[in-house]
Amino acid sequence: MSQANLEALVSEHPKSKRALLKLQSLLSKHRPGSVITLEELAREVPVESRSLAYALSLLEEAGILRRVYKVTTPSGVLADAEFDDPREIPAQLPDVWEHYFDTSESDVVPVFKRVA
Repeated sequence: MSQANLEALVSEHPKSKRALLKLQSLLSKHRPGSVITLEELAREVPVESRSLAYALSLLEEAGILRRVYKVTTPSGVLADAEFDDPREIPAQLPDVWEHYFDTSESDVVPVFKRVA
């Protein structure tokens, strides 16, 4: 996230300054296209959950992050496929070893993908 983008968001939303600064620190560790999980957000951005949710929505609106959905494999890792809408998830997906598994028995997990 560029300093100009951050300054604009903070000036428009001063109550979200702390959360936005914490998110900027986290985003500096991620290249565009990388995925940020909810677990990582909770661990790395120690702010109230409402503040975090609002700051994430601001970053989505600014085109810095994009929410996508992933599916956990039977071994507990996230499958590679990403979906913009959880209703788009097919009945079966390949795991990391290219073995197909039934997605109806798996968790759907929202994650954030760094766009810019």
